[in-house]
Amino acid sequence: MALAEEAESKLRGPEDVEWLERLEGEHDNLRAALSLALEREEAELGLRFGGALWMFWESHGHYSEGRRWLEGTLEIEGTASAAVRAKALYGVCQMAHLQNDTDRAEATAKEGIELCAESEIDDSFAALFRWKLGYAVRLRGDYERAKELLEESLTLSREADDKWGIADALLELGAISLYLDDHERAKECYEEGINLCRRLGYGLRLADLLNSLGDVYMLEGDFERGADLSGEAAVLYRERGYKGGLHWALNSMGWVALLQGNHERARTSYQESLTLCLELGDRLTASESLEGLSCISGAEREAEWAARLFGAAEALREEVGSEHMPEEDALREPYLAAVRSRLDEAAWETAWAEGRAMSMEQAIEYALSERKPLTSLSPEAEGSSSDEHPTLTPREKEVAILVTHGLTNHQIASELVLSQHTVDKHVKNILKKLGLHSRERVASRLRGQ
Repeated sequence: MALAEEAESKLRGPEDVEWLERLEGEHDNLRAALSLALEREEAELGLRFGGALWMFWESHGHYSEGRRWLEGTLEIEGTASAAVRAKALYGVCQMAHLQNDTDRAEATAKEGIELCAESEIDDSFAALFRWKLGYAVRLRGDYERAKELLEESLTLSREADDKWGIADALLELGAISLYLDDHERAKECYEEGINLCRRLGYGLRLADLLNSLGDVYMLEGDFERGADLSGEAAVLYRERGYKGGLHWALNSMGWVALLQGNHERARTSYQESLTLCLELGDRLTASESLEGLSCISGAEREAEWAARLFGAAEALREEVGSEHMPEEDALREPYLAAVRSRLDEAAWETAWAEGRAMSMEQAIEYALSERKPLTSLSPEAEGSSSDEHPTLTPREKEVAILVTHGLTNHQIASELVLSQHTVDKHVKNILKKLGLHSRERVASRLRGQ
């Protein structure tokens, strides 16, 4: 406990990397201590541990584990001070927020506000819970109410002279200002927060603020400035070991690269972002990166693949309850329109529905699967007007590409979310159209060998 609470005071300052690494090295011992507190039903001890460690769990991306410990400590029946309970409750709220569990984040924020009202707790706690409630309300689409809560949070933090709380409130107040189409206010909030975090050495929130400011410039069309800020945030996340947050910066870097026309750099950023989203369980950022890859695929004429990813991204965003800003929709619309123009209505609806039916894990696995762009197929594989090499349909091309990667029909069915019977039929048609007798020859033909 002494180690955990000493570390807590260091995790929002310039020594955080050293202490985060120390806690990571002691993680098994911390787990053992928490297990013992839960086993003995020592409420005060368990809550103190949870309250001291939640920022370590956030910084190093231990979202699920941290939340399990925190939820477990809150279930212990026993006497504990209101301040100790509030700190652990806030930890649950933050973990739920990071895992896109808006219902739980909202419920714990409200419980925390009530606890603060009933007890004589420092106003900094009341400010923090208003910050989290404001975030949840924003996701519900009530932007004016969210702004009220964030303004209250900022005022309370200023009155308590809680500089770290001020930085936190400025991060979310900037976001809600952006949703209210007040870009100048958003930039003011982010810039004030950045300056404050630099003075405090509050690295994790500094990276968050840098990336948020970069997103504003990207939406305004200043891609160079947006790339610089998102890149600086990504470097900070990497150098200081903040796994919780890096995926978000990578997603932003992907969008900037895409809008600058650099598909390869964008694809690399999205893929790394999705790998981290899968590990962290972040459905919201995953939906953004899936859409980014959809846009690239659409631009490269892989229409059905793009349509599936668009569908999967939409389903994930709906699960979280988040909505795009009009500027974000405007960025995606040309790519979405291009994909739809390359498919008839039935093909679009089928692919879209297949994507929507995927879980986050399935969608990310599908997005990260090794694929050969259709534009790289040889002229024979693209089809010709001759009778000897009739044109392959878009679905047949998709199946044929997976054949070149050595996948069995069963694996292709799983990859494309089709029945094996349907895949068997496609492979048979491909062989017939290309005048071949084995799938090995299909691979050779499509590779232009």
